[in-house]
Amino acid sequence: MKKNILLICIALLSMQMQTTTAHSGKPKYHIIIDSDGAVDDMRAITMFLSCNDVRVLGITGSQGSVKPYSAAIKITSLLSGFYHRGIPVGVGKTVNSDLPEWSGFSESIHWGDNIPDRSIQFPKAIDLMNNIVEDYPEKIILIALGGFTNYAEWLKNKPENIQKIERIIWYNDKDIEQGFNYQIDKNSFDFIKTLNIPIQIVSNTRNDLICDTAFLNNLQNVNTIYAKQIVSVHKQDQASEKVLQNHLQLWDDLLPLFLSCPIIFNTVGKDNITYVNLEKQIPKDFITKIITTLLISGTETNNRVFQEFPVDTMLYKKPVAKIQARTIENYGLIEWKATVLTNEIHGHTGIYSIIGVKMGIRACEYFNVGINNLQVISLAGKKPPLSCLNDGIQISTGATIGQGLIEISDTICTIPTAIFKFNKKRIKIKLKEVLAQKIQKEIKKGVQLYNFSEQYWLYIEELAINYWADFDRHTIFEIEKF
Repeated sequence: MKKNILLICIALLSMQMQTTTAHSGKPKYHIIIDSDGAVDDMRAITMFLSCNDVRVLGITGSQGSVKPYSAAIKITSLLSGFYHRGIPVGVGKTVNSDLPEWSGFSESIHWGDNIPDRSIQFPKAIDLMNNIVEDYPEKIILIALGGFTNYAEWLKNKPENIQKIERIIWYNDKDIEQGFNYQIDKNSFDFIKTLNIPIQIVSNTRNDLICDTAFLNNLQNVNTIYAKQIVSVHKQDQASEKVLQNHLQLWDDLLPLFLSCPIIFNTVGKDNITYVNLEKQIPKDFITKIITTLLISGTETNNRVFQEFPVDTMLYKKPVAKIQARTIENYGLIEWKATVLTNEIHGHTGIYSIIGVKMGIRACEYFNVGINNLQVISLAGKKPPLSCLNDGIQISTGATIGQGLIEISDTICTIPTAIFKFNKKRIKIKLKEVLAQKIQKEIKKGVQLYNFSEQYWLYIEELAINYWADFDRHTIFEIEKF
């Protein structure tokens, strides 16, 4: 019992520590995920995406529960719902084997509301992975939620990439040859095993780890986009039926749990293979608690000075306090914090600086990275008021002049615009022209009425607070991929 309590305390403490250290600079883990399209993959991928200490560099679809292309469609739909379209998706080759009896169920489950057109073209999985690891400075962890087809083909194609892999974490039965993920493509596993890459095989050896109504009710109370999506997917008729039958177990879900909180797992190693299973004495309620903590971690503000970022309305001026609750509810605490800090540093509550905050947060969200990870080229110049955009971008992304991550281009766009770069991918984010014209018109009106007097700045502040509350970063920008 004492060991139990100690393990639980350490586990919860370690999860809480991750929420304060992650995404400030370099994340702890850099991963590529391969999925065969089963519904437990959806939960596992969602947990990885939400985890503050994990950077998901790309996801590939492979054959298993569904065909590779169907898996890629599901993954794309999920990423779109989280606004993480900057995470690349690839598709693997079709394996010459029959789909399992549950394939129809897996195919019927929609992972997101925005289902891509079936004509969409995905890059080949091996090309995607080659592109990701080329020049990437960190070692990669390969996450295998299905078989090894894509990883084996990739490493056969480019064996020099073996040195770029830290380890592989794979879900399968403890008795390897009895596991479905082995049977999908036996030869690929046998090949991977010969490469002496460390393989950690995670298995569910308990009978109480079920994705049942109680588990989903706990997630229902977690106010994050990630937890809400898991609950939403399992409310679909076909999934709900399986939930009521206690058919859905926590299978692939254990991989993000193991990566984030290994202290609660038992490990036994043999050669380059380590067998991993969850400590049997830890109650299911505490496992659920750790999962909910993980799902929250991606929405934490990662403070460097504050224990918690101040949200007491008594600390804010009345016009700001008035919009606080709905603004945080609509756009999250991360955006709120960045906007508050920008206004303080900028010297006044300004329109373009707030646009810059929303633009920077949207860019981080697009690539699913935290601060200090993006390179930025601003097209806002150095002359106010348009250049005020630069302050908001710097505070929200951490791409500051001091970090050497932002460049002010000599090319100026009269509409708020910036280019954001991450791992050889670039996007241009631009405020919609109709909104830019509206702002310019209202600023011009203020100049005509007040001529840069004190009343003018009060007028600008009122406009800025309204834009702060009303402008949704998901709808006010146009995003163009290069």
